[in-house]
Amino acid sequence: MGSGLSSRLLRILKEACGPEAAGIEIGGSAMPRRFLFALLAVFSLLLPSAAAEETVVLPILMYHDVSFDHPGKDVVTPEELRADLTWLREEGYTPVTMAQVIACADGISPLPPKPIVLSFDDGYTSAYDRVLPLLREMDMPIVLSVIAGSADEFSAYQPGKTRLAHAVWPQLREMADSGLVELQDHSYSLHRATEGGWGCDRLPGESRGAYAERLAADVLHAQERIWEETGRKCEVFTYPYGRYSAESEEALRELGFRATLTCDFGVNRLSPQEDCLFGLRRICRSHGADLPALLEQAYETLKWR
Repeated sequence: MGSGLSSRLLRILKEACGPEAAGIEIGGSAMPRRFLFALLAVFSLLLPSAAAEETVVLPILMYHDVSFDHPGKDVVTPEELRADLTWLREEGYTPVTMAQVIACADGISPLPPKPIVLSFDDGYTSAYDRVLPLLREMDMPIVLSVIAGSADEFSAYQPGKTRLAHAVWPQLREMADSGLVELQDHSYSLHRATEGGWGCDRLPGESRGAYAERLAADVLHAQERIWEETGRKCEVFTYPYGRYSAESEEALRELGFRATLTCDFGVNRLSPQEDCLFGLRRICRSHGADLPALLEQAYETLKWR
């Protein structure tokens, strides 16, 4: 038995049995029988906890638009997406939702072997037109982070009158109802540049309190709209442009979010630590990239963290 687990057992046993247990030595030859039974009971309770301390490695792929037009850093072709999903299946990866990731971190249910999250940012119409049919065909779930203000904007247009860059609320409802698309919060209107910064940046001269209030107002408005239109509660915030800070992380914790997604490159280790789901790293899948090579590079980052 390792010394760390032994010391934990001894500490808990002393708390359970009181001052009379002060002389107990784990591994010693003498141990009163009444304490032996208590020790066995404590050890049986610790077994699940010890298993829960094992870390889980979780890669998160980051996609944006899926289109034949203008493929590039944030746009992959439908053929590339199909090839990615086919390769992941052949390699034994199992796509999971963030709800499953949160349940694993909470010790409620384990993730399957070789879990991976397929995250799509912004809520483009391609998520409905091109991604959803493929998900239905392959029975794989994704996480779609929605810019709620864009969904409101394009939902106001009459159908057929303009090209819809972002999915409208009826499309988002259908995606969520499919059970294959988990909706998450990508802000209401912070996905833009201002004179003072990008996304969730704190503006020059803005006090910490004013910043927290501004961030909360936008994020909660997005939460409200997603709930009103789809009946889905979001527990994950995806940072616009990947811009985040210690202040933004603190503010989002206080708002009740359970996880945040960044654009930092790498894979993640899930552990019993309370903050293990904040600042999660992702792997940007750009047009022309080699997915196996990308994943290999991302796994290499674990050596330095």
